[in-house]
Amino acid sequence: MSIPPLQVSTNQSATHLASDVVDATDNANRFSWAPFLWFTPAIVILFLVTLYPTIFVFWLSFQKTKYYDLVGFAGLANYVEVLSSSEFWDTTVISLTYVGGSLAGAIILGMASALVLNRAGVTGSALRVFILFPWTLSMSVVGSIWLWLLNPSFGPIPYVIQKLGIDPGLMLGDPGMALPLIIVVTAWWSFPYVMVMATAAMQSIPKELYEAVEIDGGGAFVKFRYVTLTEILPTLGSTALTLSIMYLTLMTLIIVMTGGGPLGSTTTLSFEAFRGTVQAVNIGPTAVVSIVVLIINVALGALYTRLTGRVTG
Repeated sequence: MSIPPLQVSTNQSATHLASDVVDATDNANRFSWAPFLWFTPAIVILFLVTLYPTIFVFWLSFQKTKYYDLVGFAGLANYVEVLSSSEFWDTTVISLTYVGGSLAGAIILGMASALVLNRAGVTGSALRVFILFPWTLSMSVVGSIWLWLLNPSFGPIPYVIQKLGIDPGLMLGDPGMALPLIIVVTAWWSFPYVMVMATAAMQSIPKELYEAVEIDGGGAFVKFRYVTLTEILPTLGSTALTLSIMYLTLMTLIIVMTGGGPLGSTTTLSFEAFRGTVQAVNIGPTAVVSIVVLIINVALGALYTRLTGRVTG
């Protein structure tokens, strides 16, 4: 009895399909290290550049040293010494004030620039390139420029202030003025970054949202509050996180402009960690300060991630 050609073809197709399923199952069950090899260089670099130094500093915070020679195990003595010191808490307040003030200034200037230039058309594009100039400069150059501008003897800014009938004082040499001036310079240097991020976020907002607000009779403030600000808030959150971490670890500007003075008024935690590493005999407490900076950075990351997560749903 012969089998119809159609049935033979169907049986062959079923056989091939079953074979393909078996091969696919075997391939799925077969483990391959090949994909992981592509990530090996990145993992090694991450470990050498980030994880290993962090682990080493954490281990060093429990040690007593004579410069870089280990003397013995100190336990929690370094932590007690640092956390019970009033100088440490004064430095922490200075650091948080510096980060908060610089961040507020950068976001306000960056948002204002983005809002203005976003409506300026071709002229706005040209001005945006010009405004980006401070962000292209290195911190040492920025510090040197402002060190000259604020020099109380021959600087242009004190000269103008004096011509207005106001005593400029010592500027960066005044303990009460040094930190606010450093905050102003930091905000001036970094606000173009906020402007670029805010501009990119604004240009991605659908125009229909603004049209809907206009139909409902909303003005410019309503558009900004309920459309622009709401839509770009996640971007501002990630931008603020990046800048906060950068401000907290920034040292070059402070080294060039004030060297941590006068009278320690511009000494931040990162600068103290740097100075302790170079000058201190026992660098165990310095390692504790570095761990504190790391913890603050992690806390800032968790905070901004939570805030932006709430906004994005």
